[in-house]
Amino acid sequence: METLLPQMPEEQAHKPLAIVRLHKNAQLVLCCNTQASAWGIEPELSLSTALALCPDLLVLPRQLEQEQRHLQQLALVAYSFSPLVILYNDIGLWLEISGCHKLFKGYDTLLQDLEKRLRDQSITAINGIAQNPLAAQLLCQSSFQTQLPSSTAMQRNLLATDLTRLDTSHKQQQSFKQLGLNTLGDLFALPRSALSRRFDGQLMAIIQQLKSEKPFTATPFQPANIFHDVVQNPQGIFNKESLLFPMKGLLQRLCQYLTARQCHCLEIEWRFEPLIGEPQKMQMQLSGSQNNWSSLLTLSRLQLERLELPRSIEQISLYSEQFIEAPMGVFNLDLFGDQQSTQESCELIDRLNARLGIEALSQPILSEEYLPEQASTLGLPGVLSKSNIKDPSKAPQPLWLLTEPAPVQMRNQQLYWRQPLSIISGPERVCGNWWQSEQQRDYYLACDNKGARYWLFRETANQRWFVHGLFS
Repeated sequence: METLLPQMPEEQAHKPLAIVRLHKNAQLVLCCNTQASAWGIEPELSLSTALALCPDLLVLPRQLEQEQRHLQQLALVAYSFSPLVILYNDIGLWLEISGCHKLFKGYDTLLQDLEKRLRDQSITAINGIAQNPLAAQLLCQSSFQTQLPSSTAMQRNLLATDLTRLDTSHKQQQSFKQLGLNTLGDLFALPRSALSRRFDGQLMAIIQQLKSEKPFTATPFQPANIFHDVVQNPQGIFNKESLLFPMKGLLQRLCQYLTARQCHCLEIEWRFEPLIGEPQKMQMQLSGSQNNWSSLLTLSRLQLERLELPRSIEQISLYSEQFIEAPMGVFNLDLFGDQQSTQESCELIDRLNARLGIEALSQPILSEEYLPEQASTLGLPGVLSKSNIKDPSKAPQPLWLLTEPAPVQMRNQQLYWRQPLSIISGPERVCGNWWQSEQQRDYYLACDNKGARYWLFRETANQRWFVHGLFS
């Protein structure tokens, strides 16, 4: 039920609701909310009886695929608390927490934080705690335990566990009754040789695992290399504002994924699919500074304003596969190297990108060229410069260059550009494109009679002079 509730309109979520399953060609109530329980509806009741008790009952079929996807999302949450998470038969999780007490400053704090995280996501969870996975499964309580029991208490509770909770065949359960065995303590009290004669190897393996005599082996959970999640709404969504609620849920799950993998995303792709017609895509390029769902939702809303959507949206999906390992990998986009403004610069670029499109933005990029006008170009924001050129020159150079070098006249052996110029220092030779058509220039620093500074060069091939830059 908690898998389906987030996808339902708020007005429907507060109505009497029941999830049904098919059993021997009959539909039975699997679970129901408190509003339905008030009408006398309970699990295992037939659907016809439930509708007779509550004609306004909202009935939904069980969605196993969505439940499994939801469990994967919970595994991502658990992955933030333990490096070893195991999916158990698509109905639960095992967490190894024995190495996490220092990080959380105690097991009780870890359990309390985990319980709060699940509660914040409207998840009803119970847990069991023991020294091996199978024992923990058997010791699950009716509520979530937030305090670590002592080893003595764990062992005592395990021995008192009813044998009916063991995952064994009906035949073996009958054998337990015939032998007068009611609890695990009764079973463990028998000699191992007697147990091996009466029961099969599967039960003996279970006993060895419960006593921690046999290592537990299972494939640990690992976050996928790509993120892909879907929200369906069979009733259809008819306006952009209504899209924001399911988009918020998808972005929250994306951020859980990013937290588990300790990375940031560089691109996300939305896909809006109507009941009839072609789906619509929306791609968002990111600077890598964003790792919280509220900022990503704001950016998505800005770009959504520019998108033409079909009349009714039945399914929304979110996809991302481009990540960076840590925020430190984000390129400092501030021109003058102010580290404190890097975060604000990245967020501003993301907002402008969402509103105007990435083609409307550009940033200076250093190129592997020696000619000054080719040494820097304009490229997409966030593109990291790959130039390895180290300028050995100590000569001053202006920050800003003319769009095109301006020709300088020679009047009576005097350089003239708007007014007479005098050479102060130089030359400094620059060579470029030697593998194609070699260009050699000799650069000079010059000034006029008012003290203004100019950056000149003379082409060695034709001895022509040009002004290339102005100093402040």
